[in-house]
Amino acid sequence: MKIAVFADVHSNLLGLEAALQDIEKREISRIYCAGDLVGYGPRPNEVIALLRRKAIPTVMGNYDDAIGNMRLICGCDYKDEKALKLGERSVLWTKEHTSEENKAWLRELPQRVAFTEEGFRFLIVHGSPRQLNEYLFENIPDEYLNELLAENNCDVLICGHTHLPFHKTLAKGHIINVGSAGKPKHGNPNVTYAILDVAERNLTVEFIQVPYDFEQTAREIEEVGLPSEFAQMIRTGKA
Repeated sequence: MKIAVFADVHSNLLGLEAALQDIEKREISRIYCAGDLVGYGPRPNEVIALLRRKAIPTVMGNYDDAIGNMRLICGCDYKDEKALKLGERSVLWTKEHTSEENKAWLRELPQRVAFTEEGFRFLIVHGSPRQLNEYLFENIPDEYLNELLAENNCDVLICGHTHLPFHKTLAKGHIINVGSAGKPKHGNPNVTYAILDVAERNLTVEFIQVPYDFEQTAREIEEVGLPSEFAQMIRTGKA
C-alpha cells in the first residue's frame, strides 16, 4: 500500500499539476492533501477546481480557513512588520480572486482526516491536531510530539504548514511533514510531496522533489499584481 500526501499548494497550479503527474507515474493507492490550497499564488480557483475534479480528500489549512471564512488574517507566524504587510496583501488579493462557490467549498473542508491501514492509525491535519496554524518543525522536542500521538490515538501523524519535509520515528509512532507542493522553503524551487509505503506494520517514507516551470508561476505572480517577493520565493525555494 503506497499513500501519497502533499500540502501547501498556495495557488500554484503548475506546481500542483507537476506533483500529481509524478504521482500518477507511480503505484499509488491513495492520495491526500494536507491543506493550504490558496494564498500567495496566482491561481486559487484553478487549484481548487483540480482538487475537486480529482476528488482528493483534503483537510483545511489555515489559509483555506481565512479565505473561506473571510477572516482578516490567516494565522501565519510573521517574522517582522514587512512580512506581516506582505501577508495582508496576499489575503486581500486571494479573497478578491477566489469565487464565492470555492470559498463555500473551503469552509466545508474537515480539519482532520483519519483512517487505518495495515495496522497503522493515520491522522492527517494541516498544522497540528491541537491548532490549525501550529508549526510542527523537526526540532520540536520528542516529548511534545509523543504527546500529540498519544492524545490523538494515532500511530502516524501527517501534517504540512511549515513547508519543510521531515520524518521522525518516535516512541509513540511517526510524525511526517510532507513539505510543500507549491511554495517550498527547502532551498530550491522543486515542489515536494511524500510517499508512505505501508506493509505489515512497517512504514517507510520517501520525499519526492518534482521540477516544474517555476519561472512561469513567478511571472504570473508578478503579472497579476501580487508582491514580487512572492515570485522570488518561488524562484529560490526560500522563505
